[in-house]
Amino acid sequence: MGKKTYPNTKKGRSQVPSRPGAYNLRNRSEKVIYTGETKDLNRRIKEHHYDRSKQFSKVSITPTKSKASAEKIEQKRLKSGKPPQNKRK
Repeated sequence: MGKKTYPNTKKGRSQVPSRPGAYNLRNRSEKVIYTGETKDLNRRIKEHHYDRSKQFSKVSITPTKSKASAEKIEQKRLKSGKPPQNKRK
């Protein structure tokens, strides 16, 4: 399973798989505003929908076999992109 993009709509969010992966939240101009990783993409994207500080129009996901793999992808994305809504850990 490769990268996929879903709209921030009820139908789009329901199509996101429940598996580990990395994701990017994108604004209307396709700019990445937040990047993250999770053990359950579907649950996490739905949580972001209710977080009004992260207004996004699309989500791009990269499903992985494990949370550890998702963490590696997230770290690469954070180093290269520095999305504005990510905070230092």
